[in-house]
Amino acid sequence: MAASPPDPYAVLGVRADASDDELRSAYRELVKRHHPDHNGGSAESAVRFEQVQSAYAAIIERRRAAGSPVDDRLAAIEQEVRREAAARAAAAKRQADAARQQSAAAKQAATAADGERPHSTPEELGYVTTDDSFTKIIDDAADELAERLRKKFFS
Repeated sequence: MAASPPDPYAVLGVRADASDDELRSAYRELVKRHHPDHNGGSAESAVRFEQVQSAYAAIIERRRAAGSPVDDRLAAIEQEVRREAAARAAAAKRQADAARQQSAAAKQAATAADGERPHSTPEELGYVTTDDSFTKIIDDAADELAERLRKKFFS
């Protein structure tokens, strides 16, 4: 019959309700004390070092699996925020779709009254117009430079 593994809390010398900081501090102290490089490669130190490593890993895994009330609450809040954001995005999409449909219906009614075939506007087709073309910007800069030179040399 195989011996049961030692209690990981006992290996680290801490209580089961020890805080994460207390646990980490005890682990670091034991790792420093029993590291084989600090004990001339002692086989006993290597075994103890391995026990400390596996005990700490076991405790961390248990705590992750159990979760903490704070972690559980944070996860619930994050999920609630995601749900609310999705609901707001869906409502905004529905509102935009309704506005688009109203606009299209109004446009069709207006063109039907005129007896014309409806045409899409450049904005509806995705074209963007602007007054600041690259050529206009260069021309404005050239005009400003010419005006400054004229004032400097001919005034």
